Formats: sequence, C-alpha cells, structure tokens
Amino acid sequence: MQKENKIDECYQVRQIFAQKLHKALVKLLLPLEYMAIFALCAKDPVKERRAHARQCLLKNISIRREYIKQNPMATEKLLSLLPEYVVPYMIHLLAHDPDFTRSQDVDQLRDIKECLWFMLEVLMTKNENNSHAFMKKMAENIKLTRDAQSPDESKTNEKLYTVCDVALCVINSKSAMCNADSPKDPVLPLKFFTQPEKVIFFHSLFYHNKVI
Repeated sequence: MQKENKIDECYQVRQIFAQKLHKALVKLLLPLEYMAIFALCAKDPVKERRAHARQCLLKNISIRREYIKQNPMATEKLLSLLPEYVVPYMIHLLAHDPDFTRSQDVDQLRDIKECLWFMLEVLMTKNENNSHAFMKKMAENIKLTRDAQSPDESKTNEKLYTVCDVALCVINSKSAMCNADSPKDPVLPLKFFTQPEKVIFFHSLFYHNKVI
C-alpha cells in the first residue's frame, strides 16, 4: 500500500508539472524545446492523463501555428516557434532517456516508438507546407551530426541515430507525403548537435522494423 501511495504521489507531481508546463508553453513563455517533454507522457499508465496531455499538445501546436500566421515577422523566429522544430529536441531527449540503455533491446525500442508516436501523430495531423517531408528531413540530417554533449562517445551517438531511425519509420508509416522534397532545409540546434558531416551514419533497421 505504501508503495502504491508513493507511485500515486509521483504521478500527481508529474500531472501538476505537466499543467504548469502547458500553461507556460501556451503563453509562449518557454522555449520550444520544453514541448519535447510531452513525448514522455506516452509512458503514463493512466489513459485519461495521456488523453489530457494530447489535448494540451494539440492546443500548443495550434496556438503556435496561428501565431505565425497572424504575425508575419514571426517567420524570423521559426526555430523557436514552428511546432515541427520540436522534433530534434524530442529525438535528443529520448536518446538520453535513462530507461533507454541498449539500442538493440526490442522492448526499449517499443517504448521509444510510443513516445515518438505520441508527438508525431499530433504534429502530422495536418501536412501544412509539406511539414511531413520537413520532419523527415530533420531526422535524416541529425544522422549527419554527432551528439554535441558527447561527440566522441560511440554509444551515445548510436542511441541518437537509433532514435532517428525509429522516428523515420514512424514518419514513413504515417504519411506517404513525407517522400516529397522538403520546402526548406532544417536548422538544427547547435546546443545538441554538431555541424553536419559528409558521411551519413547508417546502421541496421532490423530491430526497428520489429517495433513498427
């Protein structure tokens, strides 16, 4: 009973945090990277809380898109406003998830896929300005970089590319429009990714195909 109460308290704290996060994001008081945290809501075992988090995510995305439409000068700040730019932050966040310890563990990959799906499914509800291809291009471009926080650690970079591969599988499975040319070249946050290199980092999709 004591353990159950502790778990309940943990989720209550998480819910309060999510509500505060949502309110700050809706008012555009927090950087876009904080919206990536919503991907972790896929792990919440309570269906109602996951549904509530999805509604918060929908509202945040809608407000940002509407703000860009209503404020022409906002195009100069797309990196901090455009909802699709949450994708690289989400990929980096999931690559550093403490629960993600092995790149070839099928169960862990399924968890990563669920977190990616939670965010991407909402982002891909509409294909505005060929945004599906834009998000795919972001994931592909990340595979040309290294993790800026640990550029020389092979395991860290392997996890980063693995999350990219799973994200690409999710995007490809969700939309046929993602194979079109991206209307613009994405800008990746240098805080998390090094400058692109000429060689793309390929690795097997054997495990990733098992989780999609």
